[in-house]
Amino acid sequence: MSFATFRALALRYVTAVLETPWQFAVFLIGAWFTLNGVIAFGIYPDMAFGGDMHACTIQFLGFIPVTVNGWHALFHLITGIAGLALAPVRARAQRYTWVCGPFYLLIAALGFAGGDHVVHMMAVDTFGNIVHTIEGSIVIAIGVCLTRQGDRPNSPAAVAVR
Repeated sequence: MSFATFRALALRYVTAVLETPWQFAVFLIGAWFTLNGVIAFGIYPDMAFGGDMHACTIQFLGFIPVTVNGWHALFHLITGIAGLALAPVRARAQRYTWVCGPFYLLIAALGFAGGDHVVHMMAVDTFGNIVHTIEGSIVIAIGVCLTRQGDRPNSPAAVAVR
């Protein structure tokens, strides 16, 4: 792929993502989750199956416990990359918020029920479950707020046409 082709694709992606507040919000959510996944893989990439689940807990900022393993990282990567992929199309970005937000709340509930894991695969801790609850709630709140606001285009040309 030539630089000109890459540039054209990147500009088309950015233009599409900036079309509406909803699409931009989903882009930011996707970027956040993807970054979390990359960092989590860097902390501890183990993806062991079964009863012998391995995890790593570090102290973020010296006092915030973060427990991760490869499955936790993959969870964030999949939801993040999905957000980045769906953000350019308004209808897909809207559906993403209504699927991803409740999904994060489900994972948080399974984490609270499971203690230090989600279905004996994804390593979590209480702080991680709280963060997943907050993340899911934020994604749903974005959907609710943008539904109430009406999803107006961001571009000046689209506003002038109205």
